[in-house]
Amino acid sequence: MARTATVFAGACCAGKDGFTLHAATCAGAEDEGGRERLLRYVLRPAVAQERLQKTEQGLVRIALKKAWSDGTVAVEMDPLSLLCRLAASVPPPRLHTVRYAGVLGSASRLRSRVVPTPPVRSPVRPAVDVDEAWKPKSRYRPWAELMMRTLKLDVLECPRCRGRMKLLSLVTDLAEAGRFAKGVGDATDLPPRTPARGPPYWQSRALRRLAGEAA
Repeated sequence: MARTATVFAGACCAGKDGFTLHAATCAGAEDEGGRERLLRYVLRPAVAQERLQKTEQGLVRIALKKAWSDGTVAVEMDPLSLLCRLAASVPPPRLHTVRYAGVLGSASRLRSRVVPTPPVRSPVRPAVDVDEAWKPKSRYRPWAELMMRTLKLDVLECPRCRGRMKLLSLVTDLAEAGRFAKGVGDATDLPPRTPARGPPYWQSRALRRLAGEAA
């Protein structure tokens, strides 16, 4: 395969062999607005909301960015079929979706020469009240602090008296969990399992044509 020359579209922007690299945008630790814009870009939906429209027949019409070779400008499918296709694009748990190669790869011997060393910072106390003898035992942040940093949700605040709650124990035994749930008035019996449904019915005419069924 013939290789093409590297094209520089601007400062810190390059393209080669169909791959592009854009490193001109950065968000510092103190730049809350920049981090918010970066997160909004990363968490953008798979399909733009402006291209979705619900039809009178209950189908979802998706307008295409560019018309296909046969002149198709939109695709219609039932909501369940759309959800099935979106769910298929969700990566499995603990799978890295961003991978680095070359000197940026984790196994490269030259990685330490190109990746800046992170600054040494003092341990950050959680945003919630804890014991004065708190000391970080690992590099991972407590779950309560993560909830506060990401969702602004204080999970250790009592919803009744607004006081501080403390984790006493974790109930893992099924009998003990049932006794505790019965004491606080919660249901102890498992809910009935919902009957299995059949395969989704492809109401979309486009999908039925692709499957070879009659329109």
